[in-house]
Amino acid sequence: MWFMLLTMFWLFGISIMDIRRYRVPVWMLIPGGVLAGGMFLYQQGTMGDLLKGMLPGLVFIAIALGTKKAGYGDGIVMVFLGILSGGTESLVILAVSLFLAAVYSLILLGLRKAGRNTRIPFLPFLSAAWVIVAVI
Repeated sequence: MWFMLLTMFWLFGISIMDIRRYRVPVWMLIPGGVLAGGMFLYQQGTMGDLLKGMLPGLVFIAIALGTKKAGYGDGIVMVFLGILSGGTESLVILAVSLFLAAVYSLILLGLRKAGRNTRIPFLPFLSAAWVIVAVI
């Protein structure tokens, strides 16, 4: 239970930074890595579990490297959430966050507040998706 609260506060903090500046400083990512690593060791998971959880985040980082349309911080946070949550839940978190971002984007497009190339912060959607999956 304590790790969920720590994760929630960490996600809340980096989401605010992403909303304000469209980037997250590296020093704000370090607590997430420490939390993910500590929980992985505490749960005594296998390397297969670790890799399954990290896979969606690693794919996200590869997309960021290839297209320059996604942020590296988003992928790193997804890797950490995958380590914390596990393989299946990390895929669900990614799917829900992409769905939430798509709905938000459609609303902005419908209201003519954004265009095709408008950037939106992704970490708030990733955080909301993690909370939704953690509650369910």
